[in-house]
Amino acid sequence: MKRILTIITAVFCLCGCEKFFTPTFVMLSSEGETVTVETIIFPETLGITDYDGEGIYSPEYDEEAETFTVTYDWLTASIAKASYDEDKGYKMVLTARKNTTGKRRTLYVGGMHGNLQQSMDVIQNQ
Repeated sequence: MKRILTIITAVFCLCGCEKFFTPTFVMLSSEGETVTVETIIFPETLGITDYDGEGIYSPEYDEEAETFTVTYDWLTASIAKASYDEDKGYKMVLTARKNTTGKRRTLYVGGMHGNLQQSMDVIQNQ
């Protein structure tokens, strides 16, 4: 009975979990670059934080472009309302400035979907 309950719980968890970001993390070059990620987060909840939780928790909204954008430190993330696809969610554009620190650095891009919050690692090489 215990084994059956464990299997049912595992199946329930696997079926109920959606990926908030595809891919689930991003590795960027030290030269700086722009990449596109699929996400199901609500654009108005977009934020970027560092390891200590410092950062920007609410994006600016450009009414003309209908785009939510947030910039923190070396990273900019933006989601255009027009990028929405019913099957894949939104396209989020991440742009990193050139890394001149000589060190690998990491920020966390996140947001909400429903009442769930999730973030992804954005790592830039040295």
